[in-house]
Amino acid sequence: MNDQPITQLLSAAAQGDPGADAKLIAAVVQRLEQIASREMAACNNGRVDGLTMEPRMLAHDALLKILERPREFENRRHFFSYATSVMARAMIDYQRKRHAQKRGGDQLRVTMSDISADSDFDLSEVPTVLTELEALDPRKAELVGLRVFWGASMAEIADILDISESTAERDWRFARRWLAARLAEN
Repeated sequence: MNDQPITQLLSAAAQGDPGADAKLIAAVVQRLEQIASREMAACNNGRVDGLTMEPRMLAHDALLKILERPREFENRRHFFSYATSVMARAMIDYQRKRHAQKRGGDQLRVTMSDISADSDFDLSEVPTVLTELEALDPRKAELVGLRVFWGASMAEIADILDISESTAERDWRFARRWLAARLAEN
């Protein structure tokens, strides 16, 4: 995907260009639906059937929220990072409500195998812990978002973050260990 057209569409949408919203949606919705599908499956033991929320709905809702309050994005990476965080918050809220209805209000527990195959943790802690990592090292936090939520490969991440692939691998190893330890504390 070429960075320039999406960046231009983001800028035009933020400036109120009437046709830019529809063009932006057409340019990004398929990728957002892929992200939403993967994340919903990860939060539900690999399945999305039986859920009342669909990946398409999650992606479209995120786009609507983003377009409700136009803002400037530096580039497509910034946009996808923000859109992913909007979808993650919506999924957490959905899971809380769903779990409260089905299980009487107990907290949802999941395992994120990309972070640590051994530990269960409260999904609602993830945004807080990622914010802490962002304060500690913004690049590593962005790498986690790209890897976990966007599903980017190390080669893609290295290209997006403009770092070497070996640096991306080192940052990922650090971030995984740090996140696993921090989530285990909660």
